[in-house]
Amino acid sequence: MRIISYRASEEDVGRSVSALLRSELCLSNGLIARLKREGGIFLNGENAKTNARVAAGDTVSAAVGESPSENGRAPLPFPILFEDEDILIVNKPAGAAAHGSRYDDAVPSIEAAVNAYFGRAGLFHPVTRLDRGTSGAMAIAKNGYMHERLAEKLHTNELERIYIGICEGVFAEKSGRIDLPIARVFGSAIKREVSEAGSPAATNYRVLCEKNGFSAVEFRLETGRTHQIRVHAAHIGHPLAGDFLYGTEERSLIPRPALHSWRIEFTHPLSGESLELEAPIPADMDALMR
Repeated sequence: MRIISYRASEEDVGRSVSALLRSELCLSNGLIARLKREGGIFLNGENAKTNARVAAGDTVSAAVGESPSENGRAPLPFPILFEDEDILIVNKPAGAAAHGSRYDDAVPSIEAAVNAYFGRAGLFHPVTRLDRGTSGAMAIAKNGYMHERLAEKLHTNELERIYIGICEGVFAEKSGRIDLPIARVFGSAIKREVSEAGSPAATNYRVLCEKNGFSAVEFRLETGRTHQIRVHAAHIGHPLAGDFLYGTEERSLIPRPALHSWRIEFTHPLSGESLELEAPIPADMDALMR
């Protein structure tokens, strides 16, 4: 069981357990209500009511989730970039789906691999979701509490995600901001397009180098729409190499859209540690620029 705690100070005397859970441990009202029903709130190690008042030195605790098994865990088939009690960040391989498919058991998934690694199901809470064809750094919370804490940082400068893409052609403007709304294409369950009827979407880009008719481009997201980088890049005339949906499929060059989640930067919500994690550029993308 994953338990987080806060020790009350002199300034906290007389405050309620629920107030400390919200302000000091940053639990949402919904999570507090669920833990209250499940008996997951404690004062000095004993089950407590949320309206109980604390004294100096009291410890308020919350059981925010289960913990991975200590036995029977399988190794992950891809690299770990960071791991602690609450967060797992992996280098996702291209071709693996984030979630297991209900229709095709042959499709490898990060969910299945992580469940096997944890020795139990139910602890997989993806924070930064990547398309099946996209490789690179992917953040996973081990419990709902940490998922909430990280999800609220998404699309803010508190959680920076930097992608590298290999785009077709040479950019006239070597840097810029694409601010164009994105919507689902009518009649398609997958494809998206730039549309005035869509949701706001903004992508910042910077060309890193140009070679062989391709451009290596750094992308920084302000929003997180489905296929955002792929749609925006294609719309300005520079689709990702190998993008069968928005560009040209050329499996002899690269068998998937050339997009990689290169770097994640954030401050750990509990430890306060500044994390800057990088996933090396994969060989199939590197080969396009050689």
